[in-house]
Amino acid sequence: MLYINECLTSDTPVKLVNGDNKKGFFEKKEPQVYFKRFNHAEFIGEELANIRNIRCTHYFIAGLTRFKINKTLSKSKTDKYNPTIGIGSFDFKEKDNTYKYINEYEKLANNGFESMLKHARSEENKKQLCKDMLEMLALDIFMGQADRSEVNIMFEEDKNGNIRLAPLYDFEHSLNSTCQNSNKLYESSLYSFDNIDECREFIKKYPIFREILASYLNVNLTDIISRSYNKRGLVIPSDKWEYYIDFENKQKEKIKNIVK
Repeated sequence: MLYINECLTSDTPVKLVNGDNKKGFFEKKEPQVYFKRFNHAEFIGEELANIRNIRCTHYFIAGLTRFKINKTLSKSKTDKYNPTIGIGSFDFKEKDNTYKYINEYEKLANNGFESMLKHARSEENKKQLCKDMLEMLALDIFMGQADRSEVNIMFEEDKNGNIRLAPLYDFEHSLNSTCQNSNKLYESSLYSFDNIDECREFIKKYPIFREILASYLNVNLTDIISRSYNKRGLVIPSDKWEYYIDFENKQKEKIKNIVK
């Protein structure tokens, strides 16, 4: 686990915001902002999503303070405001669209993937929705996502009733040993694989999933981590790299066994 003070520098840009740290809160000239405790996996998940052109929430370093202030300052200049440093994200919801959790479509989503495809408005919509969900499954498997529950999967409907997976969010329970030590290959409210053989059977039905999964064999996770942190003026303690390299090797070996 990484702690925020291990990663901050005096030059790290911090967006100061005022509000209740238990809820989302508003700024006058900006979309709603959500604040949560620091977790490095959010930045890395966003960077990986960008590589695959997956829509994703944008995360930044935020400082929650009781002062009515809305500006971005270097960390060294924020101390006088005594902020709680964590992660901020803007609300991705668009006013003309409707957003629902998976359990608002299916009360018992034992196979949420197949169930959601039945709600697609057209064959073209079904194809897009299928691609969206396959991309999420592959990203989650690579990152070792261990908490893709019903509240961490949202769908977006436009005014014509077309459904897409909403921008991804909440990678908090990723990049740790939880998934690697689990009895299941992957588990979520959308789809679960008990083992590699089940994942291979899924690929027979959705062949493009093999290609999407295999694309992560070409990803350099340490480079992704470096980029995601450099963008935000953060540093990674040198003693953490061995863990990330080992994690990457294990996840890639798992994917190789699936797609071979």
